[in-house]
Amino acid sequence: MPPESPEKPFFRDSSYQDAYFTTHDLKTRGWTLTMIQKLLPDHDAEKENYMRYQGRYGSRQIQHPVKLYDQDRIKQLEDSEDFFVLYEKAQKALLRGAKRRETVLEQKRQLIEMTLDSYHPEIHIELGWHLNLRQYKETLRSCLLLWQQAHIPSDMVEEAVPLLKAKFLEAYQQSKEKRTGKRKKNHLVRSA
Repeated sequence: MPPESPEKPFFRDSSYQDAYFTTHDLKTRGWTLTMIQKLLPDHDAEKENYMRYQGRYGSRQIQHPVKLYDQDRIKQLEDSEDFFVLYEKAQKALLRGAKRRETVLEQKRQLIEMTLDSYHPEIHIELGWHLNLRQYKETLRSCLLLWQQAHIPSDMVEEAVPLLKAKFLEAYQQSKEKRTGKRKKNHLVRSA
């Protein structure tokens, strides 16, 4: 017969969920930290925090207890005028932040496009493939450094690098075709 399992810790027991909200629960309901600090300066109960974080010398338990807020109290506050005022401010701030992020991303896209448009590789066929490739790699390194300093997201960089490479390969092929075209013309002139 297996031994009796020990009693579950309070955080795994769902009994507190019938009467209390955690800070995480409040955030999922639309609360912000500022709203919690202004409207709920004191919490109603605490429970031990069993979460652990990985430290340098092994995992350690988080020392701060989980704050619990009475559900009835929260529901009354959510119907109050103060809550609606703070909630509206929070929503406006979220919209401003989203617009700002879109603006910044658009500026970063424009920087990539400007860099790609300004790249016109100089191909010297007589130097050979490897020296031309070396020049391309130096250009690529400088572009990557510029994009890294501008904090451009990696997915945008991953889309831009193949375009830069395609421009180099296209310019190389065109230069190669021009040179072979000149050789054919010279050969035709000599044979005539």
